[in-house]
Amino acid sequence: MALSDVSFRTLWLAAAALRIILLVYGEWQDRHFVVKYTDIDYLVFTDAARHITQGESPYNRATYRYTPLLAMLLTPNIYLFRAFGKCIFVGADLLVGWLLHRILTLRGMPSKRALLYTSLWLLNPMVANISTRGNCESILGCLVLGTMYLLLIRHFYAACACFGLAVHLKIYPVIYAAPLLVLLDEKYGLPINWPNMLWTYERLRIQVLRLYLDDDEKADDVLAEDDNDRLDNLVDKSSRVLSRALRHGLMFLSPTRVSFAVVSAAVFFALGGLMYSMYEDQFLEHTYFYHVTRKDHRHNFSVWFYHIYLTFGSNEAHILSLLTFFPQLVLVMASGFAFGKDIFFACFIQTFLFVTFNKVCTSQYFMWYLCLLPLVLPSTKISFRWMGLCLIVCWVVTQAAWLYFAYHLEFEGENTFFSLWLAGLAFFGCNCWIVVELINNHRFENVFGASGRIRWCWGNGEPKQQQPSDAANNERMVPHPHPL
Repeated sequence: MALSDVSFRTLWLAAAALRIILLVYGEWQDRHFVVKYTDIDYLVFTDAARHITQGESPYNRATYRYTPLLAMLLTPNIYLFRAFGKCIFVGADLLVGWLLHRILTLRGMPSKRALLYTSLWLLNPMVANISTRGNCESILGCLVLGTMYLLLIRHFYAACACFGLAVHLKIYPVIYAAPLLVLLDEKYGLPINWPNMLWTYERLRIQVLRLYLDDDEKADDVLAEDDNDRLDNLVDKSSRVLSRALRHGLMFLSPTRVSFAVVSAAVFFALGGLMYSMYEDQFLEHTYFYHVTRKDHRHNFSVWFYHIYLTFGSNEAHILSLLTFFPQLVLVMASGFAFGKDIFFACFIQTFLFVTFNKVCTSQYFMWYLCLLPLVLPSTKISFRWMGLCLIVCWVVTQAAWLYFAYHLEFEGENTFFSLWLAGLAFFGCNCWIVVELINNHRFENVFGASGRIRWCWGNGEPKQQQPSDAANNERMVPHPHPL
């Protein structure tokens, strides 16, 4: 049966069946084989949950580096059955598939065609394997996509709460703040039910713009008509540059953006404050600070791992663990602000760069950007033959080379650290090539049109949905509560 003849319900049920089979097989393998199917991280989660049920700190379990919320969520592992947490992760995994399909159709793609892109996630064996082994990354993917979906359908405050929760669970989604703030421009409009404080802020902002920072172009015209000596006045030039910078900064800080930042931060700090009241410095150290200063000498895909391994325990390793953030931070923030109007592409490139340049990189990190890939492919000009195929083969082969040397290190006891590092360099180079090709061959599509509606850039929707006015404007009829 061709995929075009399948409904989303059928695809979703097939994906669920695949994951149920893997869950059952995983339990069987854990009982009968020395090599376990379940990820070691899931055992850590379960041990932390057990400490919670005993009234103790989850951080009594060594290597638990997550928010206590996760351990609380998995306490049914102790009370009910051991695979309860896996079922939650699989449920989040399947919800990601639903969100992908909804976003694709919201941007005008016919449902049948959207199935092809959604299947890249739902029928992906690597994705199914990672979630059924007990990895929690699908929850992060669900929250990140949930934030974007809620913004698209104008559930503004729910999107803020979702984003705050995502950053609380793992700090890395904070990088999406840059493109999200860029997205929330005047085309998005104003959120519903502004508090009085924001109305006061908006009136003050407009007043300052009009009285003190108004009409830079007129100021330039006046200066152009004055004597040349005045143009040479450094103080006057500096004043105009500062005034222009303040104007652009104040215009960027619109009430919508301020609202998103304040509400998201409020959720983040409220959850953090609650966890801190329960576990104090342990919570901050293991959930956030550890990941900033982390020095992992164990082999992983990161291009930095070999140097960290050679200098582990020295001051140089500590300095390197901090310096690695600079190229990562610059690239991630620059891409977020540059591509923010095309939010899905911006977040994908940000995540891909973040993982590629991170000082620790494992296979589960690939889930962070794989959940965004189906929202990027519809806008790429890269054809599967031949460039697309070359990129995929390069990514798989360099990764397989690394895994080959990792196998000989772990199971054969051979010293393959240098070979691992060379394979890691090849994988790093391949990822850089992929990023460059994706950026050069991407059709940039703003999410919102001039009227504030979602632009239909991936098709004209379902036949029954098409209306003459919609097809002409190529925009989806989504409510726009308070247009600017």
